[in-house]
Amino acid sequence: MNAIYARVSTLEQVEGYSLTDQVSSCRSRLTEMNALHIEEYIDDGYSGEYLERPALDRLREDIRNKRIESIVIYDPDRLSRNLTNQLLLADEMEKADTRLIFITHDYDASPEGRLFFSIRGAISAFEKAKIRERTMRGKRTKALSGKLVFNDKAFGYDYDKDNSMYIINDKEAAIIKLMYNLCGKKQYSLRDILLEFKSMGIVNRKNKPFTLSNIHRILINEMYSGTKWSFKHYGKKMSQYKTKIIPRPEEEWIPIQVPAIVTKELWEATQKALIKNRLLSLRNTRHDYLLRGIIKCGCCNRTMTGICRVQKGIEYKYYVCNKNMESWYLKTDKCTTMHIPASIIEESIWKALCSFLKDKLPITLYTPNEKKIETTTKQLEHLTSYYDELSKKRSAIMRWFRDNIIDSTIAEKELQKVQKEIVSTATALATISGKRIDSFIEASNLTADQIMDNASFQTKRDILLKLHYTIYVTKSKNHLDWYLGN
Repeated sequence: MNAIYARVSTLEQVEGYSLTDQVSSCRSRLTEMNALHIEEYIDDGYSGEYLERPALDRLREDIRNKRIESIVIYDPDRLSRNLTNQLLLADEMEKADTRLIFITHDYDASPEGRLFFSIRGAISAFEKAKIRERTMRGKRTKALSGKLVFNDKAFGYDYDKDNSMYIINDKEAAIIKLMYNLCGKKQYSLRDILLEFKSMGIVNRKNKPFTLSNIHRILINEMYSGTKWSFKHYGKKMSQYKTKIIPRPEEEWIPIQVPAIVTKELWEATQKALIKNRLLSLRNTRHDYLLRGIIKCGCCNRTMTGICRVQKGIEYKYYVCNKNMESWYLKTDKCTTMHIPASIIEESIWKALCSFLKDKLPITLYTPNEKKIETTTKQLEHLTSYYDELSKKRSAIMRWFRDNIIDSTIAEKELQKVQKEIVSTATALATISGKRIDSFIEASNLTADQIMDNASFQTKRDILLKLHYTIYVTKSKNHLDWYLGN
């Protein structure tokens, strides 16, 4: 059997290196040789830099089985653009007694022939490098002139091919604005935005629900505030089917001004909200830390992380500067702040804040007592409104479950949270409306120690988070110091 091998990699190459022309030329040569039983092996849209190609794989298998007498290829660079791969394939054919024929030049297995073949392979590799260099230079020039290098079909925009620029798609832009407002202004988490979109029936361009990764990519993309960064990354082909995305040095980035969908201020507020949500997330937390996400090192301004060590079955919790966490594997200098026992710093900060809040802020905490108290109409209205909101939220969760927007696990979890709030609010409403239940006394009659004893972990944490303070801590061998900052 005789074989024809043809290959093109991209649509641009199809125009200059037509598959039809390659096959026609190769078939004409075999006809001149009076060859019969011709089999075609064609790779359409595969790079010549790598050997992983469907048709080439079949061809090599047939060569190893000695089914092929002669193989005709238009040019050596159609076989491969990599010199090493060219020599490897030629060696496989020689061992199988398969004759290799090129249309553009003669090939023989003599030392001179192999030398010429190697020179042609080196020239082919050089030509590819020059083509790549010219292409990249043209793209950089285009980016520097303020035009988009290519259309990446970004959600929220249409593409003006004549001017190489985005045009705002009003329908999709409204979704983008809603997404940024929910995160940047209302402090919604990604999961909250996802559930909100599902309840509203909002879908993406493919008419499918948004995913968490979709939402996250949109929220971190500075393009929506008016600046698209070109040449921020480049793709390095690791194989025929695998490309690794590698970041470029920041000095190589090229800014391109595009129509803004959201303001720069809203984009920056969204980035802060995302960072805050990440710090306060419970996903990777195995133990409870009161100051998680709000404690920083007073020496280097790095975030401190809670760690737990077990000795003789007893857990000891500490806060550790992230610089010290990194030093052991990055081989960098350590921070001077030592490990801080969690129980000591948490108790110290909570007691101080309780005293401060009691004296400085109009906050009222409650504890159970058999007594009726009177409250204002404003408080009653507020609690009633909150109770109605919780009832609506419970109904919404049930509706989402019925409509298969959320599964039973998520629905049950959300309903438990809402139900807990409903019970708490109903109790407060019954108390202030004069009904006999466990009522409360004001915290102004409590000492900081009593508040410490009565407040649950979650209550303490909720209060700390609502204050929006950052706690800076330093610790040496004999001294522990901390202060509050914004």
